[in-house]
Amino acid sequence: QSLENVNVSFGDPITNQSVFIQTKNVPDVKVRQAMLYAIDRQQILEELLNGHGEIVDGFLSSASPFYDDSLTPISYDPEKAKALLEEAGWDGSQTIRFYVNSGDSTFVNAASIIAAEWAAVGIKAEIQTVDFATLMSVADVLAVQYTYAPVDPYPDVAWLLGGEGSWTGYSNDTLNEALTKSQLTSDPEETKELFSVVDKKVQEDVPMFSAYIVSAQAAVNKRLSNATPSVYGFFNNVEQWEITK
Repeated sequence: QSLENVNVSFGDPITNQSVFIQTKNVPDVKVRQAMLYAIDRQQILEELLNGHGEIVDGFLSSASPFYDDSLTPISYDPEKAKALLEEAGWDGSQTIRFYVNSGDSTFVNAASIIAAEWAAVGIKAEIQTVDFATLMSVADVLAVQYTYAPVDPYPDVAWLLGGEGSWTGYSNDTLNEALTKSQLTSDPEETKELFSVVDKKVQEDVPMFSAYIVSAQAAVNKRLSNATPSVYGFFNNVEQWEITK
Protein backbone atom coordinates (compact mmCIF):
# COMPACT_ATOMS: atom_id res chain seq x y z
CA GLN A 1 0.00 0.00 0.00
CA SER A 2 3.00 2.29 0.39
CA LEU A 3 4.00 1.94 -3.27
CA GLU A 4 3.25 5.07 -5.24
CA ASN A 5 2.81 3.36 -8.62
CA VAL A 6 -0.02 0.99 -7.63
CA ASN A 7 -3.64 1.21 -6.59
CA VAL A 8 -4.59 -1.15 -3.81
CA SER A 9 -8.07 -2.59 -3.52
CA PHE A 10 -9.78 -5.26 -1.49
CA GLY A 11 -12.16 -7.73 -3.05
CA ASP A 12 -15.39 -9.15 -1.72
CA PRO A 13 -14.99 -11.21 1.46
CA ILE A 14 -14.92 -14.79 0.30
CA THR A 15 -12.10 -16.84 1.87
CA ASN A 16 -13.45 -18.33 5.06
CA GLN A 17 -11.00 -18.97 7.90
CA SER A 18 -12.91 -22.01 9.05
CA VAL A 19 -12.46 -23.78 12.35
CA PHE A 20 -13.79 -27.34 12.40
CA ILE A 21 -14.64 -29.10 15.66
CA GLN A 22 -14.58 -32.88 15.70
CA THR A 23 -17.89 -33.45 17.48
CA LYS A 24 -16.92 -37.01 18.40
CA ASN A 25 -14.16 -35.57 20.58
CA VAL A 26 -16.12 -32.51 21.75
CA PRO A 27 -19.64 -34.00 21.94
CA ASP A 28 -21.37 -31.48 24.23
CA VAL A 29 -23.01 -28.73 22.18
CA LYS A 30 -22.80 -26.35 25.16
CA VAL A 31 -19.03 -26.69 25.22
CA ARG A 32 -18.86 -25.99 21.49
CA GLN A 33 -21.12 -22.96 21.94
CA ALA A 34 -18.89 -21.75 24.76
CA MET A 35 -15.86 -22.04 22.50
CA LEU A 36 -17.51 -19.59 20.11
CA TYR A 37 -18.82 -17.14 22.73
CA ALA A 38 -15.32 -16.97 24.24
CA ILE A 39 -13.71 -15.53 21.07
CA ASP A 40 -13.60 -11.85 20.21
CA ARG A 41 -13.64 -12.39 16.46
CA GLN A 42 -14.14 -8.74 15.61
CA GLN A 43 -11.02 -7.78 17.53
CA ILE A 44 -9.02 -10.45 15.71
CA LEU A 45 -10.29 -9.15 12.37
CA GLU A 46 -9.37 -5.58 13.26
CA GLU A 47 -5.95 -6.34 14.73
CA LEU A 48 -4.67 -8.96 12.29
CA LEU A 49 -6.42 -8.03 9.03
CA ASN A 50 -6.91 -4.30 9.62
CA GLY A 51 -10.64 -4.89 9.32
CA HIS A 52 -10.43 -6.12 5.73
CA GLY A 53 -13.05 -8.83 5.92
CA GLU A 54 -16.15 -9.68 7.90
CA ILE A 55 -17.52 -11.88 10.65
CA VAL A 56 -20.27 -14.40 9.86
CA ASP A 57 -21.64 -17.58 11.32
CA GLY A 58 -21.73 -20.60 9.06
CA PHE A 59 -20.35 -21.01 5.59
CA LEU A 60 -21.70 -18.19 3.43
CA SER A 61 -20.27 -14.69 3.26
CA SER A 62 -21.91 -11.53 1.98
CA ALA A 63 -20.32 -12.27 -1.41
CA SER A 64 -22.84 -15.06 -1.94
CA PRO A 65 -26.26 -14.33 -3.46
CA PHE A 66 -27.65 -16.77 -0.89
CA TYR A 67 -26.22 -15.00 2.16
CA ASP A 68 -28.81 -14.29 4.87
CA ASP A 69 -27.94 -10.93 6.42
CA SER A 70 -30.60 -11.43 9.10
CA LEU A 71 -28.41 -14.08 10.75
CA THR A 72 -26.56 -12.11 13.42
CA PRO A 73 -23.15 -13.61 14.32
CA ILE A 74 -22.63 -14.77 17.89
CA SER A 75 -21.03 -11.91 19.80
CA TYR A 76 -18.10 -12.07 22.19
CA ASP A 77 -19.46 -12.92 25.64
CA PRO A 78 -16.98 -14.65 27.97
CA GLU A 79 -19.47 -14.69 30.86
CA LYS A 80 -21.96 -16.56 28.65
CA ALA A 81 -19.18 -18.96 27.75
CA LYS A 82 -18.41 -19.62 31.42
CA ALA A 83 -22.09 -20.21 32.17
CA LEU A 84 -22.41 -22.71 29.31
CA LEU A 85 -19.32 -24.58 30.50
CA GLU A 86 -20.75 -24.75 34.02
CA GLU A 87 -24.04 -26.11 32.66
CA ALA A 88 -22.08 -28.71 30.69
CA GLY A 89 -20.16 -29.81 33.78
CA TRP A 90 -16.86 -28.85 32.18
CA ASP A 91 -14.14 -29.25 34.81
CA GLY A 92 -11.25 -27.78 32.81
CA SER A 93 -9.10 -30.88 33.03
CA GLN A 94 -9.42 -31.71 29.34
CA THR A 95 -6.98 -30.31 26.81
CA ILE A 96 -8.21 -29.60 23.29
CA ARG A 97 -5.80 -30.39 20.46
CA PHE A 98 -5.91 -27.42 18.11
CA TYR A 99 -4.24 -28.04 14.74
CA VAL A 100 -3.28 -24.98 12.69
CA ASN A 101 -1.67 -24.73 9.26
CA SER A 102 1.93 -23.65 9.82
CA GLY A 103 1.91 -21.95 6.42
CA ASP A 104 -0.74 -19.44 7.49
CA SER A 105 1.19 -16.99 9.67
CA THR A 106 -1.84 -14.74 10.19
CA PHE A 107 -3.96 -17.49 11.64
CA VAL A 108 -1.07 -18.88 13.69
CA ASN A 109 -1.21 -15.52 15.48
CA ALA A 110 -5.01 -15.64 15.61
CA ALA A 111 -4.89 -19.14 17.11
CA SER A 112 -2.73 -17.86 19.96
CA ILE A 113 -5.33 -15.19 20.69
CA ILE A 114 -8.14 -17.76 20.52
CA ALA A 115 -6.31 -20.16 22.84
CA ALA A 116 -5.75 -17.34 25.36
CA GLU A 117 -9.42 -16.38 25.22
CA TRP A 118 -10.43 -20.01 25.69
CA ALA A 119 -8.08 -20.27 28.65
CA ALA A 120 -9.71 -17.19 30.19
CA VAL A 121 -13.03 -19.05 30.41
CA GLY A 122 -11.54 -22.39 31.47
CA ILE A 123 -10.81 -24.22 28.21
CA LYS A 124 -7.26 -25.47 27.80
CA ALA A 125 -6.02 -25.80 24.23
CA GLU A 126 -2.73 -27.10 22.91
CA ILE A 127 -1.88 -25.46 19.58
CA GLN A 128 0.03 -27.59 17.11
CA THR A 129 1.27 -25.86 13.97
CA VAL A 130 1.58 -28.54 11.31
CA ASP A 131 1.90 -28.83 7.54
CA PHE A 132 -1.24 -29.14 5.46
CA ALA A 133 -1.05 -32.93 5.10
CA THR A 134 -0.76 -33.43 8.87
CA LEU A 135 -3.58 -30.95 9.41
CA MET A 136 -5.98 -33.50 7.93
CA SER A 137 -5.16 -36.06 10.63
CA VAL A 138 -7.23 -36.62 13.74
CA ALA A 139 -7.53 -33.52 15.93
CA ASP A 140 -10.14 -32.08 18.25
CA VAL A 141 -10.12 -28.79 16.36
CA LEU A 142 -8.51 -27.90 13.04
CA ALA A 143 -8.39 -24.59 11.22
CA VAL A 144 -7.94 -24.01 7.52
CA GLN A 145 -8.74 -21.33 4.97
CA TYR A 146 -11.60 -22.58 2.82
CA THR A 147 -13.25 -20.89 -0.16
CA TYR A 148 -16.84 -22.07 -0.51
CA ALA A 149 -18.26 -21.45 -3.97
CA PRO A 150 -20.60 -18.46 -3.53
CA VAL A 151 -23.11 -19.74 -6.08
CA ASP A 152 -23.23 -23.33 -4.86
CA PRO A 153 -21.40 -24.32 -1.67
CA TYR A 154 -23.34 -27.60 -1.51
CA PRO A 155 -20.51 -30.08 -2.35
CA ASP A 156 -18.15 -28.75 0.33
CA VAL A 157 -20.80 -28.23 3.00
CA ALA A 158 -22.37 -31.65 2.40
CA TRP A 159 -18.99 -33.33 2.87
CA LEU A 160 -17.82 -31.24 5.83
CA LEU A 161 -21.08 -31.96 7.69
CA GLY A 162 -21.33 -35.49 6.35
CA GLY A 163 -21.14 -37.37 9.64
CA GLU A 164 -18.53 -39.99 10.40
CA GLY A 165 -15.39 -39.56 8.33
CA SER A 166 -15.81 -35.83 7.85
CA TRP A 167 -13.75 -33.13 9.56
CA THR A 168 -16.63 -32.48 11.97
CA GLY A 169 -18.19 -35.92 12.39
CA TYR A 170 -21.46 -33.99 12.49
CA SER A 171 -24.75 -34.74 10.80
CA ASN A 172 -28.27 -33.40 11.31
CA ASP A 173 -31.49 -34.45 9.58
CA THR A 174 -32.94 -30.93 9.28
CA LEU A 175 -29.69 -29.62 7.83
CA ASN A 176 -29.33 -32.56 5.45
CA GLU A 177 -32.87 -32.07 4.18
CA ALA A 178 -32.20 -28.39 3.48
CA LEU A 179 -28.98 -29.24 1.64
CA THR A 180 -30.76 -31.83 -0.51
CA LYS A 181 -33.60 -29.46 -1.37
CA SER A 182 -31.08 -26.77 -2.36
CA GLN A 183 -30.09 -28.99 -5.28
CA LEU A 184 -33.67 -29.56 -6.41
CA THR A 185 -34.81 -25.97 -6.85
CA SER A 186 -33.96 -23.24 -9.33
CA ASP A 187 -35.65 -20.52 -7.28
CA PRO A 188 -32.96 -18.19 -5.87
CA GLU A 189 -35.10 -17.10 -2.92
CA GLU A 190 -35.87 -20.68 -1.95
CA THR A 191 -32.19 -21.57 -2.27
CA LYS A 192 -31.31 -18.64 -0.02
CA GLU A 193 -33.84 -19.82 2.59
CA LEU A 194 -32.46 -23.36 2.49
CA PHE A 195 -28.84 -22.29 2.96
CA SER A 196 -30.03 -20.03 5.77
CA VAL A 197 -31.40 -23.15 7.49
CA VAL A 198 -27.94 -24.68 7.16
CA ASP A 199 -26.08 -21.68 8.57
CA LYS A 200 -28.56 -21.26 11.44
CA LYS A 201 -28.16 -24.91 12.41
CA VAL A 202 -24.38 -24.56 12.28
CA GLN A 203 -24.62 -21.48 14.52
CA GLU A 204 -26.78 -23.46 16.95
CA ASP A 205 -24.76 -26.69 17.10
CA VAL A 206 -21.28 -25.30 16.27
CA PRO A 207 -19.66 -28.21 14.43
CA MET A 208 -17.61 -25.43 12.81
CA PHE A 209 -17.32 -21.69 13.03
CA SER A 210 -15.83 -18.97 10.90
CA ALA A 211 -13.08 -17.08 12.67
CA TYR A 212 -13.30 -14.42 9.97
CA ILE A 213 -13.79 -14.00 6.23
CA VAL A 214 -10.83 -12.57 4.33
CA SER A 215 -11.14 -9.82 1.73
CA ALA A 216 -8.25 -10.53 -0.61
CA GLN A 217 -5.87 -7.68 -1.35
CA ALA A 218 -5.01 -6.75 -4.92
CA ALA A 219 -2.43 -4.31 -6.27
CA VAL A 220 -2.79 -2.87 -9.76
CA ASN A 221 -0.29 -0.70 -11.58
CA LYS A 222 -1.74 2.77 -12.01
CA ARG A 223 -1.17 2.51 -15.77
CA LEU A 224 -3.75 -0.28 -15.88
CA SER A 225 -7.42 0.67 -15.77
CA ASN A 226 -10.63 -1.41 -15.44
CA ALA A 227 -8.69 -4.15 -13.61
CA THR A 228 -10.75 -4.84 -10.52
CA PRO A 229 -10.75 -8.12 -8.61
CA SER A 230 -14.10 -9.78 -7.98
CA VAL A 231 -15.43 -12.82 -6.21
CA TYR A 232 -14.91 -14.73 -9.46
CA GLY A 233 -11.23 -13.88 -9.82
CA PHE A 234 -8.88 -11.20 -11.05
CA PHE A 235 -8.95 -11.97 -14.78
CA ASN A 236 -12.69 -12.26 -15.29
CA ASN A 237 -12.82 -8.99 -17.27
CA VAL A 238 -9.37 -8.98 -18.82
CA GLU A 239 -10.82 -8.00 -22.20
CA GLN A 240 -11.78 -4.64 -20.66
CA TRP A 241 -8.33 -3.78 -19.34
CA GLU A 242 -6.61 -0.74 -20.75
CA ILE A 243 -2.97 0.31 -20.45
CA THR A 244 -2.01 3.97 -20.63
CA LYS A 245 1.44 5.15 -21.62
